[in-house]
Amino acid sequence: MISEVALSRSCRPAVFSRGRIIARRPGRIWRREVRFEGALTKVSARVDSTSGYADHYLASVTLDETADELVDYDCSCPSHGRHPGPCKHCVALVLDYNRNPTSFEGFEDHRHAGTSQALGAYLERVRTRSRRRLVASRDQADQDGAIGLEPMLVLTSAQRRLLRLRVSGRRGSYAIRDVAAFAQSVQAGAWVEYGKKLAFTHELGAFDPSARALVTFLTRAVQNRQAYAPGPGAPGELGRRASWGAVGPSSARGLPLSDPETDELMGLMAGRRLAVEASPAIAPVGGCAQAVEVVQGDPEAVLDVVEAGEGGFVLRPASRLTFFATATRLYALGATKLWCCSSLLSRASDFLTSVWRPSQDQHLSREDAPAFAAALPPLRECVKIRLPDALRALEPCPASFQLYLDRRRSGVTCSVVASYGDRRFDVLDHAVGERMDVTRDALAEAAMRQLVGRYFPVTRTLKGKVQAMLSTSSHDDVARLVFEGVPELAQKGELLVTDAFSRLASTARPRVRVGAAVRSGLLEVTISTDDLSLDELPALLASCRQRRRYHRLRDGSFLDLSTLDLGGAGELLDELGLGARELASGQVQIPAYKAFLLDGLLDDDQRDASLEEYLAHVRSLDLASFLPPAELAPRLRGYQLEGFQWLSALCEMGMGGILADEMGLGKSVQLIGLIEARHAEGPSLVVCPASLVYNWQAEFEKFAPGLDVVVVAGGASQRASLRQESHEVYVTSYDLLRRDVKGWSQKPLWLVALDEAQYIKNHETLVARATKALAARHRFALTGTPVENRLAELWSIFDFLMPGLLGAYERFRDRYEQPIADGDADVAERLRRAVGPFILRRRKADVLKDLPDKLEQVVHAHMDRAQSRLYHAHEQALRLSLANRDEGGLAADKIQVLAELTRLRQICCDPRLLLDDYRGGSCKLDTIMELVTAAIDAQQKVLVFSQFTSYLTLLEGRLVEQGVAFFRIDGSTPKRRRVELVDAFNADETPVFLVSLKAGGTGLNLVGASVVIHADPWWNAAAQNQATDRAHRIGQTRAVSVYKVIAADTIEERIMALQESKSKLADQVVGEGAGLSLAGLRREDLLELLGEQTAAPCG
Repeated sequence: MISEVALSRSCRPAVFSRGRIIARRPGRIWRREVRFEGALTKVSARVDSTSGYADHYLASVTLDETADELVDYDCSCPSHGRHPGPCKHCVALVLDYNRNPTSFEGFEDHRHAGTSQALGAYLERVRTRSRRRLVASRDQADQDGAIGLEPMLVLTSAQRRLLRLRVSGRRGSYAIRDVAAFAQSVQAGAWVEYGKKLAFTHELGAFDPSARALVTFLTRAVQNRQAYAPGPGAPGELGRRASWGAVGPSSARGLPLSDPETDELMGLMAGRRLAVEASPAIAPVGGCAQAVEVVQGDPEAVLDVVEAGEGGFVLRPASRLTFFATATRLYALGATKLWCCSSLLSRASDFLTSVWRPSQDQHLSREDAPAFAAALPPLRECVKIRLPDALRALEPCPASFQLYLDRRRSGVTCSVVASYGDRRFDVLDHAVGERMDVTRDALAEAAMRQLVGRYFPVTRTLKGKVQAMLSTSSHDDVARLVFEGVPELAQKGELLVTDAFSRLASTARPRVRVGAAVRSGLLEVTISTDDLSLDELPALLASCRQRRRYHRLRDGSFLDLSTLDLGGAGELLDELGLGARELASGQVQIPAYKAFLLDGLLDDDQRDASLEEYLAHVRSLDLASFLPPAELAPRLRGYQLEGFQWLSALCEMGMGGILADEMGLGKSVQLIGLIEARHAEGPSLVVCPASLVYNWQAEFEKFAPGLDVVVVAGGASQRASLRQESHEVYVTSYDLLRRDVKGWSQKPLWLVALDEAQYIKNHETLVARATKALAARHRFALTGTPVENRLAELWSIFDFLMPGLLGAYERFRDRYEQPIADGDADVAERLRRAVGPFILRRRKADVLKDLPDKLEQVVHAHMDRAQSRLYHAHEQALRLSLANRDEGGLAADKIQVLAELTRLRQICCDPRLLLDDYRGGSCKLDTIMELVTAAIDAQQKVLVFSQFTSYLTLLEGRLVEQGVAFFRIDGSTPKRRRVELVDAFNADETPVFLVSLKAGGTGLNLVGASVVIHADPWWNAAAQNQATDRAHRIGQTRAVSVYKVIAADTIEERIMALQESKSKLADQVVGEGAGLSLAGLRREDLLELLGEQTAAPCG
């Protein structure tokens, strides 16, 4: 059932009355039926005719009882369909059903028990959808694509606008009383009845093509107002809310339009007709709507200014136009057109929207006439203004400027004069706020003062005189004036300069020529110049190196370096790193090995024949002529013989070098061969880590037993005594060399060699300085990792080998290290050419075809709940701490941060390293013991490396529990004892060797093992690789399995990933991947280690 109110709204009042009469008469409605379909009720019956046209009619009605609505209706009578709404027979049927529903057949059969609330809600939604489908099928067909919108723009002022709308169908149009409600109906797809002639479902497809863009525009406008309605919100929204709040919501008067909305509406209506109603306050004929065409362009705006009888003037627009504006556009309303004006006319927007009144004269007094005349020039560019003679005489003349530049002893001066016919004014002598003659062009003069102020300080002297003077001691500012300011000033007026000022711009075009030759074993470099004295060359090169724009010569003139072309001479001289005195001399002799720096930079005409001969001799040196000692020769592999010959050739040429073979290739035997072959030329010194001192002694005994070798160790007096003794070879440690540097620096040596030369990677340490203080004819470095973290390490080694080859460190950093770190491949290649001849590096995979394979595998250990909770709690605390620090704060607390990182890594190994009372599990300890047990079962020996000696102690306890024999080396193991343990492990059946990474990661030969386990990853992957090479080296007969045990989802995984990303630096220079510098980690690196992704700035 539906209410009579709802039924009466669906039809005309007369129809409702006639239907009620029929329903009250008994027997008029018969063969009643009702059917319930989902959410809808369908009733039908025969209804007797009252007109005699037929006996009866078949009427049917579909009801939505819950919504109290008539959904559909049909009748066989002739009146059906002639008018909107149901006929009287359908009305009578509904009223009859309301009065006695049980009399309808099917009513009792289809009624069911009460429905639950949730199911009832669902059925209501189904009912709503069904009703819409039925309504659409009945009424929508003739409306789809036919609904139009007629916009009307209401101008309430020059700055405020409203939009009103009418909606139209085939049978009529209606005013939209609430634009917001209309837009919401479109969003909801609602059925709306405007009156008897128009009702439709508000979907985009119902509108004609021209109206759809307007519907979209309205919907978005209403959404903006809803989204930024007043109320609490994010700070970023406050400006938008204030903007929409100022515009206001929709009302019965219309939808207030913002400036962007007005511009968009005008764009939509371009080329179409638009109804416009202007307020009487701004339009000649206000309050009436007029249909105009929206066009692009400018109307002819003509303004007449006439003299008034009372002595002033009257401004009277000759064009009957109404102007209104948005923030970015000016519009003009005429009788038949609405112009979207150009940017040219928009310059006069303020005047046209505030002063231009077609129906109202504007009065100008005689007193204000000069000010108005001064404001006319920009207006007259876009508005046609007709002036009387009296006002035309007051118009300002265009200014012409003369600028005078002079150079005096105190500085460079500038004065500016503005000319207006015969009248001349000092432009700079104008106080702020001073009233200016209105006939002068105040804007042009202000712009000129601003331009001069960009190049000169403008001050007023004690005598009140204004001056623009630039001190000649301000070299950069003077040069900028000469090369940038003069062209700009010349564009703004007539520029007059004195001869003294003209001489500030040098006319010199310097050229530099460099030649090179080899004389008496030295590289002789000659330098000559044109248009520049040699003693000025160092300063000029310094300016070029600093990428300065200008350079000041000694005569006070300036060179524009952007136009200077020195060819390759500048780069060549920079490469040599010559000092100012050397450059000024025009000729200098330097070590011949620096010829390699010039190779590739010198043109053919710069190379002397002697230089070509020297380079050719070096490249074609017959290495086969260098023979190793007869006893040693049979024991050398082919590549070791080549290494011996390479070392010998460098000695022959008076040069040093880095033997950078991969770990395990026998660098020591190649050096021993060189020392034995040339021992008669003088004593040699081998400097190595303390743990390897006795290893070196054993190596000499093994490969050169005839040499007199002494280890310089013990107390200070004992060491001094040993130094004074005459021996062929001395072996000492880096630490002892540092202590004894004074004694060693006074001892003449034929050769000094640094083993594990990465010990001097930091050139600022006392150890590095001590090695460079040694007096030796030949210097060599042995290291498998010449670059671990930074290229500065390579510089430090070469500063020991051949001082000056790569220049001072600051120069090396600027010329090589920083550009290569930034990815400059050309600079990397230049460095490779410079140092390449002095580095020999071979890999095991290339030279030891018979060396067994090295099989590497990462083993992930998974923490139990207790260990994981402890780890992640510490990680989160550190992550939050880092997030609250900037780079400056991080640098200050670096020690504390690194200590926290170490604690995280200790928890990964075993929480007992951090907490004595920990009782949970240790995933890595269990995993390592499984690997050890499996290896022993396979009759393989195992090396276990860890950087934490306390962790080795925990492993030791497990081995004891399981009855497994083992050896152990850490920092507390005496040097001689280490050698004994290594020999015993390689010879007996002890299956496990626990090794501290730092104490035993280098120099040891542990080929008895074929399984290597890294219990924890070290920051520097190269250090781990060195440790692995204790087993994977010459003498190994079995494949070596390397297991890197990593705690899953922890900092250990990310250390390995970060190592990979940092490993490409040294590959560019020496072919060896770099490691990860703990001290060099940035805040972003640390957060990445803690599993937090950092954003990429944007350039």
